[in-house]
Amino acid sequence: MIKLAEDEEVIRVIRKHWFVLVRETFFLLFLLFLPGVIALAGKILSIEYTFEISGNIVNLFVILSSIFFLFVWMTFFIIWTDYYLDILILTNKRIIDVEQRGLFSRELSTFRLDKIQDATAETNGIIETFLSFGTINIQTAGEDKDFIIRGIPKPFEVKNNISRQQDLFMEELQTVNLSQESLEKLEKDKSF
Repeated sequence: MIKLAEDEEVIRVIRKHWFVLVRETFFLLFLLFLPGVIALAGKILSIEYTFEISGNIVNLFVILSSIFFLFVWMTFFIIWTDYYLDILILTNKRIIDVEQRGLFSRELSTFRLDKIQDATAETNGIIETFLSFGTINIQTAGEDKDFIIRGIPKPFEVKNNISRQQDLFMEELQTVNLSQESLEKLEKDKSF
């Protein structure tokens, strides 16, 4: 799991919005009805052509339908696992982005709050606006990549939390730097 420093505390843990899961699994709902539609079409065709379906074909259909439902369930499980394990953690010192990629692959990205140059939040479209979710883009200093996190609930509130924590962190860094400079100055004065 993620190890935090002794003086580091978690401010907020953010998962993707529930609509992201619904949007990604919506097509599975239609796939669940596919074997029933095929069975209904077979029944209609057998009545129309007065031709009976033998027991072996029915058994084969049940086996193939069961395998099909198993694949639909596995697909849902993979999508749900990806949804559930994708998290954004905001601490008082850094941001941790955990991106699950499939069942056995995970990408963990961290960056300190003082490396943030710009954070923007946006919602695009009527659904994102009404359900209050969107995208956060965090630009960092140096050669690090920009972090784009999609499907975040209340993106403007999260962006404000990040900005507030960044300001507090920068004030803390300035205080530490000033106290270190004071100590160095005192040591120089003592040497004379």
